[in-house]
Amino acid sequence: MLDAGELCQGAFEYFRLSHNSPLSILISHLHGDHVYGLAPLIESLQLAGRKTPIEVVGPLGLEEIIPLRNIAKANFTIRVIELSSPEGVFTIDDKEGIRAVYVQSPHSHVSYSYIIETKEKIRLNGEKLQREGIPGRLRRRLIEKGYVRFRGRQYQLEDFISEKIPGLKIAYSGDTLPNARFGAKSYRADLLIHESTFAFQDREGREEVAHSSASEAAYLARLAKVNVLVLTHFSTRYTDLSLLLEEARLIFARSILAQKGLIIEIFVKRPRLIRVIFPPPST
Repeated sequence: MLDAGELCQGAFEYFRLSHNSPLSILISHLHGDHVYGLAPLIESLQLAGRKTPIEVVGPLGLEEIIPLRNIAKANFTIRVIELSSPEGVFTIDDKEGIRAVYVQSPHSHVSYSYIIETKEKIRLNGEKLQREGIPGRLRRRLIEKGYVRFRGRQYQLEDFISEKIPGLKIAYSGDTLPNARFGAKSYRADLLIHESTFAFQDREGREEVAHSSASEAAYLARLAKVNVLVLTHFSTRYTDLSLLLEEARLIFARSILAQKGLIIEIFVKRPRLIRVIFPPPST
């Protein structure tokens, strides 16, 4: 979960997620619209009978906003990780090969952007493995360790690779001014979720506000050569968001607006296939 705004617990019901689904919550910064849903979410999971641990990652001070009563009452472990360095990497799921890269972002408070990555998929040459007589039970070990010993001989992984497919890569800006460092780490991301608080034309006189415009988000998406840009975090001054979308698409055509119920499916294959499913129009 990327940030925990108010009523975020409703996403579990909306998308029909199990209350015991694996869960890591990455908090960009400690402004209310990004964390006020954290305590209610933990309480909702407790009431639903969750048993599996959750992990919450964010800036220093994160632990103070999770009431002790929530931790004491929970039937599951709540692990809190506070980030203190400007950038780095941490593991989300070692078994599944999921990690997150973080980089500090220019905002009015200490804030982080995240890039979530999965390890690449390796496809082996089955015919060559069969010719060498390497049994199926050793093939996973070959991928995981890079070599296997069989019948007194050592076999190297690189001798049996038929294809490498890049892993999943999702970049999330949080609240930020345009940040070249984040853009560099987002290079060729499948999905870039970037704040677009203003239209560029409305930036004048708001230079002190540490947010990005739709065109700035689109320009970063183009430079980073991402596949799809999702614009989010819109100022309430806009009742019609088409202005922001049109502004972004002039620079980066594969831009869409974040909205409740939006589903983006990414198929890790060659060529990449990304399917966007928009929610039905509200009546």
